[in-house]
Amino acid sequence: MVLLVNKEKKCHIGRDISTEVRSAFSTAGRRLPPFTLVRLDVSGLGDEEVVAGRALTPLELATFHQFRFTRRRREWLAGRLAVKEAVCGLAPEICRSRAAVEVAVDRRGKPFLGRPAGAGHRLFVAISHSGDTALGLASRLPCALDIQELRSALKRVASRFVHQEEEALLGQCHADRLHALGMLWAAKEALRKHLPIWPLLGFLENRLTGVTGLAGGRLFSFQGVSAARRVPDCLPDVHVGWHDGKALAIIVAGGRALEKCSTF
Repeated sequence: MVLLVNKEKKCHIGRDISTEVRSAFSTAGRRLPPFTLVRLDVSGLGDEEVVAGRALTPLELATFHQFRFTRRRREWLAGRLAVKEAVCGLAPEICRSRAAVEVAVDRRGKPFLGRPAGAGHRLFVAISHSGDTALGLASRLPCALDIQELRSALKRVASRFVHQEEEALLGQCHADRLHALGMLWAAKEALRKHLPIWPLLGFLENRLTGVTGLAGGRLFSFQGVSAARRVPDCLPDVHVGWHDGKALAIIVAGGRALEKCSTF
């Protein structure tokens, strides 16, 4: 389903990719809970001032105009548009207009729905962007999202986010080293965004403990290993795969998965 169209360039810039991602991230007896995931092309926004004026709340507009650099401003705007479309796809009853859906952030930078859309509605959102791709995720369970371009720099900085014990498990990804590193980076970044820990969880404060094959991706299991502070052992599983040549990691978890984490 196409959601957004750039009338100037006569091209589609937004698309609901929930079904294809859910299919790729499924396996026998294991499926992600319901969610809506929207992809938006940053380069296709057109006149960003006009788009922002139509889709953003006054508070969001104030933040939008604080960005000095055009690229960062467009990425931020694309992320907001994508997540607003995701929210309206999941809960159309709260979407009188896109400007009625306000996306705020907490002290960790994690997005959440502000009022009035967030009032009385248990909805969770996540945003990520890489290159010309912005993604917005909406779910009725706590969620997180990360998309990562494959860059050779991942090999140079591998020691900053890969434990020696994780190397053998990366071989189970059935991918070359750069692709495997991209998947692990995206998964750990999604974990950092998902967990209610401050300061944010470090890349080496958790360790990959298992890799399970999915229809079109992998399920990564992690364990907290921080010696400096108490990190729960019950870290949520991360679904990792590929979209548009980029590593894509998604967490949609709640209920029992979070009830076990008494240290949160």
